[in-house]
Amino acid sequence: MFSMAADWIVTLVGSREHYAVPRAFLRRGRLLRLYTDAWCGFGRGLLRRGPASWRAMAGRYHPEIPPQRVTAFTPKALMDRVGQPRNRSVEAEHLEYLRIGKQFCEAVNRDLARRKFSADELRFYGYDTACLETMQMLRERGVFCVVDQIDPGRVEEEMVLEEVQRWPGWEKVEGRKPEVYWKRLHEEWKLADAVVVNSQWSKDALVKQGVAAEKVVVIPLAYEDSTNAALERKSGGPLHVLWLGSVILRKGIQYLVEAAKLLLGSDVLITVAGPIAISQEAVKSAPANMKFIGRVTRDEAAGMYREADLFVLPTISDGFAITQLEAMSHGLPVIATPNCGRVVTDELDGRIVPTRDAKALAEAILWFANDRRKLRAASEAAKAKSREFSVHHLSGWLEQLDVLAEGRRGARSAV
Repeated sequence: MFSMAADWIVTLVGSREHYAVPRAFLRRGRLLRLYTDAWCGFGRGLLRRGPASWRAMAGRYHPEIPPQRVTAFTPKALMDRVGQPRNRSVEAEHLEYLRIGKQFCEAVNRDLARRKFSADELRFYGYDTACLETMQMLRERGVFCVVDQIDPGRVEEEMVLEEVQRWPGWEKVEGRKPEVYWKRLHEEWKLADAVVVNSQWSKDALVKQGVAAEKVVVIPLAYEDSTNAALERKSGGPLHVLWLGSVILRKGIQYLVEAAKLLLGSDVLITVAGPIAISQEAVKSAPANMKFIGRVTRDEAAGMYREADLFVLPTISDGFAITQLEAMSHGLPVIATPNCGRVVTDELDGRIVPTRDAKALAEAILWFANDRRKLRAASEAAKAKSREFSVHHLSGWLEQLDVLAEGRRGARSAV
């Protein structure tokens, strides 16, 4: 029998925000169970010595979540990763997301079918593409259901396609997501009692796609720095600018390359870290003050944050972009655009620049390069800002969902 004291179940493929949502529910005493595709409480050392596809699985664990609260399907997830082809088409990649999502839901549903509960004892929180069938089952029983939509949907894809046309030859793998992918998203949005997004940018995008505004709840991402590293920034030398994340058109790498060209001759060095998904010709077009180092591990990323002075996120569109919180937690001011989570306060802990504007991006970088006092002040402000997006704060933001659930139950009782 499910307990009324801990009434949320969370289903999650992957380890989004390092399991921040289930951890937040747990801290409130409200997490009943986390269902996830893989949970590696044991054997992480062995996984780290395995194939590359398995090494990434070693991080599928968090010590804060008791193992008795976790149901995982780890062997199946590991086998799914073996032999997966690289550089799949956009369509093939998203069809695979749908296959995994449906398979995951079916496994969750088999477990839930064995359990007894009433609609008032349980609430459900799932993530897009991997919760439809579970919501269908639970909604039939009257359970309050939430889907977390992690990106702005088709609005974002259209913007990326515009960039592909603007920058011919840059995209390594071109294509569109299949219509069946969008159909599944719309079915999840329609079925859910509430749709969680992580930014006002995403909310506006979903409303354009037909989701009722009153159904969309904005809950920012959470991040907690486990290193507590002291700030020890150098006082002189070049300004070291860091990009960390997927090197793709959607993130605005093309405009950083153009900004770097404008910065030639200034005391600025730019490092681009992350999996490179643009063409080699595009990489070769970058000027001498810019270097690409490819994919980095989590430990390597932490070291890069500590060595940098400034973080850049010239994104065309992001549901939130948690890297801005990671960077701020290491004391890096952030240059971002309005098309992501609202974290940066302009001229306090970073700068806000328009999308698709290399000149504005270069000027924002020089704003810090030419005045190191501003840089130091913004560094301190960034560290403080990052603390406003903790799992503790997330716990409070999630209370909005309980209010909605109670309102729905009250309305049902009044009928």
